[in-house]
Amino acid sequence: MKTIRIYIYTLLLLFSYSCTSFLEEEVFTEYDPDKFLSDQSGIDALLTGAYARSRIIGYDHRNYTYLMNEFTTDIAFETGGGLEKDAAPFIQFNWSINNSFLNSFWQKMYQAIASANSVTLLIDQSNQLDEEAKNKVLAEARFIRSISYYFLYNLFGPTPIINIPSGATPAEIEEIGKNTPRATQQEYLDYMINDFEFAAQYLPVEEKPLGRATKGAALAFLMKLQLKEKQWQEVLNTSQEIMDLHNYELYNDYTRLFSVEGENNKEFMFRAPCIAQSGYQNNYMSHAFPPNYPITSNMENFGAQFRTYTAFYKTFKENDKRRELLIGSYTDNKGKVVELVEDASGKALDDVRSFKYWPDPAAVGESMGNDIVYVRYADVLLSRAEALNELQGVNQESITLINQVRNRAQVDEIDGSTFTKETLRDFILEERGREFFSEGLRREDLIRHGKFISSAKDRGYSASDYQVLFPIPLQQIDANPKLEQNEGYF
Repeated sequence: MKTIRIYIYTLLLLFSYSCTSFLEEEVFTEYDPDKFLSDQSGIDALLTGAYARSRIIGYDHRNYTYLMNEFTTDIAFETGGGLEKDAAPFIQFNWSINNSFLNSFWQKMYQAIASANSVTLLIDQSNQLDEEAKNKVLAEARFIRSISYYFLYNLFGPTPIINIPSGATPAEIEEIGKNTPRATQQEYLDYMINDFEFAAQYLPVEEKPLGRATKGAALAFLMKLQLKEKQWQEVLNTSQEIMDLHNYELYNDYTRLFSVEGENNKEFMFRAPCIAQSGYQNNYMSHAFPPNYPITSNMENFGAQFRTYTAFYKTFKENDKRRELLIGSYTDNKGKVVELVEDASGKALDDVRSFKYWPDPAAVGESMGNDIVYVRYADVLLSRAEALNELQGVNQESITLINQVRNRAQVDEIDGSTFTKETLRDFILEERGREFFSEGLRREDLIRHGKFISSAKDRGYSASDYQVLFPIPLQQIDANPKLEQNEGYF
């Protein structure tokens, strides 16, 4: 019972980090586990710390989504402000083994994993919940745990799997953290798959309230893991399960999908709900506003400037609605028209701005309330199209799925008769770039297609094959002598 009370106290300390209404802090004067788990408010409070620790919002969103997963690609980069020195190593492919951003993200995800593990231990030892109620809470905890492992896997490959035995003391838990080696790739994949499958079995279909895990979210991350591993038949099976839920659809207006007004949609499958308040915010747009852009007085324009490459901008057809979120010119505060695509001679300026998270009118400085999306239904459609092409070559279902996404963007449909398997594969990669820019998916897409390193070289950087993974942070290797560094890093 003492161990249970320690876990509850730890979780209570984490309440204030959440950005969703159902996770508002409730003060408990008694930490008796039986009373704590006796009603829904206690269960929600129990999950608060795990959800809060796993949320990639604010500056964590900036670092993970953009520095690590978009500025390493052919879509965007950053200059200016205090961030430039930190962004440059990711842009130029010369990151170090003791990079503080990589280490901070590693710590964040393992804090989320620790919180989720605490939930599973408490629920397993509870006598207050019936089997159905236990499985529902365990499903949420295991979902949070495995999306945290998924994000780590995306950056570093397999990392240590931390399992805490029932009744472990704080000293024993610390010792486990310091002496657990990296899992093998198969062990790691099996662990995540088991968690996602369990979560999909017991989670509800409806996202209520926004930001809470669902059956569709668990299946979506399982599908993305299968896509990453090129398990094409499994991608087909899981995407079909998602489609058979009849719970998701493309939002009708792409240009407002990521705005505050577009949040009530059936396309987002898992998101971080945000509000215009420091610590709970989406602060992307303050980095995207160009100099002297006519923002309203309640907004802030940072010196750190997120820029989109002209070459990427030019991959869009002029009638593509998605291009409307890429600002190619603007009239500044002094009435001057500023071009961002090319200069008068046709030279690329590489200064296009992505306004994907359309400015929140109720912004408070850098803080905006646009929900941050991790996976959405368009990804299911294009992932399924890719898997079908890999298994069957050019086929009508792949073409239909791609055209479903393109129709929403009001851009011309493609004709399957003009493609081979290889050219359709390349087209799907290009289409994913146009659909998911500013969402942090480009790096993993380029890696899967074997073009991540060659793309960096095309931009003039001395990238090496081993840089498809980031180094295990030196700080973590110093703390755990059983951690082995990724190949190529010393």
